[in-house]
Amino acid sequence: MEPTRDIWTVPNAISMLRIALIGVFGWTLVIGQDGWAIAALALAGISDFLDGYLARRWNQVTALGRILDPAADRMLTVVVVLGLGIRGIVPWILVAVLLARDVVVGVALVIGRSRGIESPQVTFLGKAATAALYLFLPLAFLAFARWDAVHTLAIVGAWLAAVLYWLAGLGYVRDVARRSDGRAPSVPEPGDA
Repeated sequence: MEPTRDIWTVPNAISMLRIALIGVFGWTLVIGQDGWAIAALALAGISDFLDGYLARRWNQVTALGRILDPAADRMLTVVVVLGLGIRGIVPWILVAVLLARDVVVGVALVIGRSRGIESPQVTFLGKAATAALYLFLPLAFLAFARWDAVHTLAIVGAWLAAVLYWLAGLGYVRDVARRSDGRAPSVPEPGDA
């Protein structure tokens, strides 16, 4: 489906709302309003599914949406992992691993853009890794100082999700590098969103 140049669509409005919710989550997490933080995070997670689903269902895939959705995903990941690190809920090494992946992919995308290369399509692996992080990081938040075994399980799950996150990120970097060298066009993987 070829994206349109429309700006004011329902899916784009949902993505913009998610960006606002990220700020609400970060602020409420830092000031210790955990109930509000969980509510904002849950709404942000629902909006992540909803914007893409509606864009495809209503035939409202836009160029702006293709920028907003992954940008909101990255912003949410950064705010969640930093906030949970600051609160001592996840280990700082996990925070560093996740943020380093976003830096590596971000640098590749900037280099690609400077050479006139569009961002790669989001892959199924990338979506799965992000979904796993959206599952395990909030679970670590909910279980922290309440249920030690569940918290430990959530941290292990977050580490496994981090591995998938890196594998997907390296796939994006390889795609940009191939297209930068003119060796291959970007071909979405089967099951891409």
